[in-house]
Amino acid sequence: MATKLRVAIAGLGRAGWSIHFNRLKDAPNFQLAAVIDPLPERLDEAAALSGCRTYRTHGAFWKKERPDILVVATPTRFHERHARRALKEGCHVILEKPMTTTLRSADRIIDEAERHDRRVLVFQPHRLAAETQTLKGILDSGILGPVYLIRRSLTRYVRRNDWQSLRKHGGGMLNNYGSHYVDQLLYVSDGTPVVDVQCNLWAVATRGDADDVVKVWLRTRRNQLLDLEINQAAALPLPPWHVCGRYGTLIQSEDAFHIRYFVPEQAPELEVFEGAAPGRSYDNRDRLPWREKTVPVRSEAQLDFYANIHDTLTANAEPHIRTHESRELIRVIEQCRRRAKFGKEIDA
Repeated sequence: MATKLRVAIAGLGRAGWSIHFNRLKDAPNFQLAAVIDPLPERLDEAAALSGCRTYRTHGAFWKKERPDILVVATPTRFHERHARRALKEGCHVILEKPMTTTLRSADRIIDEAERHDRRVLVFQPHRLAAETQTLKGILDSGILGPVYLIRRSLTRYVRRNDWQSLRKHGGGMLNNYGSHYVDQLLYVSDGTPVVDVQCNLWAVATRGDADDVVKVWLRTRRNQLLDLEINQAAALPLPPWHVCGRYGTLIQSEDAFHIRYFVPEQAPELEVFEGAAPGRSYDNRDRLPWREKTVPVRSEAQLDFYANIHDTLTANAEPHIRTHESRELIRVIEQCRRRAKFGKEIDA
């Protein structure tokens, strides 16, 4: 029988409740021992559904509890404080994305984990999604040839008015959704470090003061361009994925990737003319043998975060999301923030 790991959750907000609590309360390889949240109605609901112990403060929790894992799903600005305390108490830590607010903070968490021989693992589920895994399989197949552009877009119209619409709470789409989509881009990229970052931010439809429109360009060491647009003020959408390689292009439409490509060995020879265009024609008569292909998103490609966490902590498996990758994500987002030009308003 598999070893059950005792787990506690700090924070029963949207992510803490809908993702972590609902996944862990009935998970066969985990025992949900306790939860922490300042709101008594949330604690009562958790206890009624799972029978777990409840605490309104971290101080009261640590006087009585020593779980194997603490899931930290509190607001991002509290992540370092809660993670480091858990590590000092001998617990492994799962951090809701983003890992923390700055690269220095990330390094302090990682140092604390190494000091106490514990693991820090970050919940970055979009790289585990069937969509991302299907896309990675297409790119790894080489059908597009060397890929020079990967564009990721999230476009919709939302007038955000919660805590994540406010900069003082670490809000904004660069922090919030950017931690998902920058991670996706890094995951499916050529694997070399990002060496150049450009970023523009706007506050357009939001009711707060944090960015709700984000444009990011990342260049890897091999000169691959990673292009991200998060636009919460767009009434009409762009394709979620648009990838260009030397021999073809793909776009995502609903639950499939549509590919147009050619096989280079089947392309006709094409000479370069240095002089005047033959016959003054704009048409060079190049006719490539284009092929079309549609690859559906395979639901079975979805990776299971918590199953992998259990295997990592009990059987020394390789984690789906490695700590140095989470650190690199924080480094890139911090570079985006430092280089960002922020537009609070649209000029009339």
